[in-house]
Amino acid sequence: MKDVAEEAGVGVGTVSRVVNGGTNVSLKTRERVEAAIRRLNFNPDPIAQSMRSGQTKMFACIVRDFSVPILSMFVNAMQDTADVSGFGLQVASSYHDTDREIVMLERLARRRIDGIVIASSSETDEGLLETISSSEVPIVLLDRDKPDNVDAVLIDHRAGVRTAVQRLLDLGHRRIAMLSGQKGVRPVRERVAGYREAFSSRGLEPAEELIRCGSFTPDFVYSETAQMLRSEARPTAIYAGGTAMLAAVLRAIRDVGLRVPQDVSVVAGADSELALLHTPTISVVRWQHDQLGAAAARFLLSRVENRKAPVQKMIFPTEFIQRESCGPAPS
Repeated sequence: MKDVAEEAGVGVGTVSRVVNGGTNVSLKTRERVEAAIRRLNFNPDPIAQSMRSGQTKMFACIVRDFSVPILSMFVNAMQDTADVSGFGLQVASSYHDTDREIVMLERLARRRIDGIVIASSSETDEGLLETISSSEVPIVLLDRDKPDNVDAVLIDHRAGVRTAVQRLLDLGHRRIAMLSGQKGVRPVRERVAGYREAFSSRGLEPAEELIRCGSFTPDFVYSETAQMLRSEARPTAIYAGGTAMLAAVLRAIRDVGLRVPQDVSVVAGADSELALLHTPTISVVRWQHDQLGAAAARFLLSRVENRKAPVQKMIFPTEFIQRESCGPAPS
């Protein structure tokens, strides 16, 4: 840094501000320092910088499964927002394994990561809740509200599902299946609540045997869908409450020999290329994953600046988009 300062004709402190992304440098001076850095091929040592600043300039994002394409929108937006402030991003998959998540959180903390975003697999596991709650590393929850002393970005699943199911009821459907993951996480609880509220708003009661919440995996979704569709009192509509459930639902409908929407209407719990490109196009409950990712990164950046700030929560709206997969209930 002394060599760069001498080459650029500035003080070492000015070089430090340029290297570390400080704003207190004129454009002309910054350009002169950056030119000197290029001429001397100066590469700051990130480990040394970390030891001096106490920061690694690195965030991490732990998602359930890399095979869910829509999560890439979240990660891209988070990375773009972090990049502006000079932070990098590591991404890892937990495969919805609670023990794996605890190990990953502890490992990232030991590596002095500056902040973590996680969509945890459980909001009831005491070990996982304690690990998150007591972490010295700032954590932002992705669509989880436990523990409540941690920052969180949330999705209003309840309102979106309520609107979608109300539309199905108004089309004459009464046997509407609800498929989703384990009930121990917020998205599932909120989706089921919205489903029940829709029936209540029309003075009706749902068929409890059509609420199938147990896993987000394709095998579970396919098996439960096929079983319901082969029963005598089969559902005439299905709400697939999970970002990666749609393919398994459509496969089960095809294998049973039914048609969408003539025999069964379908609503997906998130938008996707499959929903848009399928024939017929699939109705969805949609939200903006990129806005969610940008907000998560902003929460981490602000928490790095002020560890004692009040807990931050933001709820993002959903909307029901009706397409060709919703039709009148078959007689």
